Amino acid sequence: MSTLLALLLAAFLSALLGLERESEGKAAGLRTHLLVGVGAALATYLSLEMTGHGVGEAADPGRIAAQVVSGIGFIGAGVIIQSRGSVRGLTTAATLWVAAMIGMAVGLEAYGQAVAVTIISLLALRFLSSLDHLFEALPQWQAIEVTWTEPPDDAVAALDGLTPPEVSVRLQKPVSVREGKVASALRIRASDRDVSRIVMELGQRPEIREVKTL
Repeated sequence: MSTLLALLLAAFLSALLGLERESEGKAAGLRTHLLVGVGAALATYLSLEMTGHGVGEAADPGRIAAQVVSGIGFIGAGVIIQSRGSVRGLTTAATLWVAAMIGMAVGLEAYGQAVAVTIISLLALRFLSSLDHLFEALPQWQAIEVTWTEPPDDAVAALDGLTPPEVSVRLQKPVSVREGKVASALRIRASDRDVSRIVMELGQRPEIREVKTL
């Protein structure tokens, strides 16, 4: 396959990943993934072309390509957002890395592997999200910190009486005093959907000053 067709293939496969991310409203979409894939393919192709152009036989065909693997991390870090204890953008950062690997595979003329990885990635992005929603609906242990207006005799019993019967409560850390406020770290067993509702309801109780997830 000619170099031009190989670059077009890298652009097409990377663009498929970008379209999927763009359909989810992500900042790194079609253009970003396409450029990453084409750039990685060209870098890999140039690495192979440079073989024999070093001093003697010292040319390393993997030198430029190796920098793609580490360099794509800087782009991926730019789409990761940390806010209020939650991290977003990890999946998009991973697809950018995969787009770079697809481009490198095309540059090495591993066309079958590039197509296979593209298909696997698209299937994972589209259909495995349903499993995420399933797990979100299942109860799991999550940590919260409760700041009390008055020190409770038993933090677990106090919180257990304020939460629904199906929600289990365990003490993670003893009651502590910080900046004049009495707080205790506890674990509750509930689904992700229920945790937000429980935290809001607890925050409205007069005996509780503040509730936040850890």
